[in-house]
Amino acid sequence: MAYRPNDYECGYDESRFKNAVDENFRCAICLNVMKDARMCHNQHSFCRKCIEEHLRVNAQRCPQCQDNLTVAALLPSRVINNLISKFKVSCDYAIRGCKECINVEDLERHVENCGFAPVLCSNERCDKEINKRDKIKHETELCKYRKIPSHDFAEIKEMFQQSSKDQVKMSIDKLNVKMEQVKAEIDKKLVDVCGLSTKIHKEMMESKGEIRNIQQ
Repeated sequence: MAYRPNDYECGYDESRFKNAVDENFRCAICLNVMKDARMCHNQHSFCRKCIEEHLRVNAQRCPQCQDNLTVAALLPSRVINNLISKFKVSCDYAIRGCKECINVEDLERHVENCGFAPVLCSNERCDKEINKRDKIKHETELCKYRKIPSHDFAEIKEMFQQSSKDQVKMSIDKLNVKMEQVKAEIDKKLVDVCGLSTKIHKEMMESKGEIRNIQQ
């Protein structure tokens, strides 16, 4: 009896494909659609993992033709692999919500970047498994063990005191500027007044001189 590896090593489940898959593309060991097909010299094809494990565990013979066969003698089934690579298949994480249906040849790259891949919350004491695309929202907003920023009230008090000092200093600076402006205006007015007084005094002296001339 041929060895049957676990599901992770087996081929693709036929139910994952968008269209029905011909039985010629199925592995004779796991009965799924072949993954990375390999064949014996009689062109009997199997999933690479399936046939390698079969040859390791069982007699080194082809499960179908029973001819002698070793791992080193296996050949890539290029035609089958090329045909399967164009089949549309659902994501490995379809059960977690991914709706993508991609070519088999692009599946590995898609799975590596899929937002529905399972990841664990990194918050201490939380072991919840979540979708990769929800990780940040879960860890920062939803997780009951999320890290909440601590508040150093002494630091906050110092911050407000410093803020108050800065505001007072700013007010004093503004007041000093205003006082300088007022002083400048007063000085200007005093100069004007003094100038006017000097002019009046001069006119009065001239008038007194005229009066004396008249009296003489």
